[in-house]
Amino acid sequence: MNDAAPLTRPSHRIVVGDGITAAAFVESSDLPNGSILTIISPNVHAFGRGVAYAADDAETPWRYAYLLNSPADDIDPDFAEWITQNWDVIRSKMEGRQPDWIAAASPLLASGDTFGLNIPRAFYGDYMEQRVARVFADLRAKDVTINFVAQTAVSIAELDGVITITTDSGAEYTADYVDIAPGGPSTQRLQGDDGPFSAPRLFGNEARIAEHIKAGAEIFCVGSNATMLDALRLCQSVVAEDKLRFVACSSDGSIPAPLIPRMPRYLTQPKLKSGHKTAQDFLDDVWQAMQTARAAGDQMREIRAGFRAYFIDNPLSTFLPDIDEARLVPRTLFHWFRGGTRDTILDFQRLLDQGVTRTISGRVSAIETTENGARVLTTDRAGNVSSYDTGFVINCAGSGRNSTFDPLTEQMIADDIIARCPVTGGLAVGEKCATRMSNVRHLSPATTIIGDEVMPMPLYDAHFLRTWAAKSA
Repeated sequence: MNDAAPLTRPSHRIVVGDGITAAAFVESSDLPNGSILTIISPNVHAFGRGVAYAADDAETPWRYAYLLNSPADDIDPDFAEWITQNWDVIRSKMEGRQPDWIAAASPLLASGDTFGLNIPRAFYGDYMEQRVARVFADLRAKDVTINFVAQTAVSIAELDGVITITTDSGAEYTADYVDIAPGGPSTQRLQGDDGPFSAPRLFGNEARIAEHIKAGAEIFCVGSNATMLDALRLCQSVVAEDKLRFVACSSDGSIPAPLIPRMPRYLTQPKLKSGHKTAQDFLDDVWQAMQTARAAGDQMREIRAGFRAYFIDNPLSTFLPDIDEARLVPRTLFHWFRGGTRDTILDFQRLLDQGVTRTISGRVSAIETTENGARVLTTDRAGNVSSYDTGFVINCAGSGRNSTFDPLTEQMIADDIIARCPVTGGLAVGEKCATRMSNVRHLSPATTIIGDEVMPMPLYDAHFLRTWAAKSA
């Protein structure tokens, strides 16, 4: 008679993704001793960076051009400390680059406020890689086996409690638990945005766009968001400012407010009423609180960061219990709390005064190719169509109704494992980011509903994503 204990296999967790959320899932998961962790992502070699904080492998003028959208301590207080500790390295890498980020940062540096810097995003990627390396070292000390699969996950299935992830190569990986951390949806496509004088997105097309910038073409951006500001930084990194011609087009012709840090640090302390019956009642309350803060001298950085902290501790359901009404809130709050990189916005405004940059209001309906450039067709609120001849068009419009997600997320939506909210346009998951498939979590920058809670502010924020990933553990 064999009285030996039955053999048990080690627990296996798969994490799909390579950015901030994927890293937070790994960091907050209490993996048992001797378990297995498999990370699946095309860019798994740079785990923790994701698309947002990637660094070009080759030296390019724009390698360190793109800046964080928020001051460093808004992104992560530990990162702000890292900047101080690594300042000599950062300074040496930024010397001699254009635009002169060191000079722009000098007022904050003079006051000892490195925490307030809008630092180049690639450095945050460096910080994340170092942080992830420490997490991996701790896991290996627990005899956790870590596997890296440089492929794209395209489908998921479950049978008898075993979850199978299939990749684009046809390989299958089975696990007991799966955490899915994809990026956001694709940029909404526009008719004619992939022509000889247009690009459907900024990132990945920099070399081609740079050739047109250097040739003296006017650069026309569809959208006036953070990506448009990145496009301006690309231009500034390639040619002198007196050689630039730059247009930002959006429905209202406005650009985000600069997030300007001040010393001493202060956050707006909102106090909202509970028990609102409608979204409009709640929004009126928020607007009044914002106006009160402005009257007290608070700027957008204090207001935005203050409300963000407030909503982390006080969920939207506290103030607006009706989830159907709550779904009407995020789009408006996104516009109200829209802020961006201090350096680039102030540059845009300065160059606007010099006639180098300009803004146009209108909704772009199509892009046509002309003999020497592009023609942009726009429609105003009254339905009137106008056309603008320009040099080169970059689609910076962000996501929209015709945007798509990564293949795995699209399959999960089609199979009703997660849902796409028809009101917010974002993704809906269960409590603690659970899906309708057991032991599978999903969290994306596009997630707008978690359980019974509507996210009042978008999760396109490293701090928000890490907070919700930790809450889901």
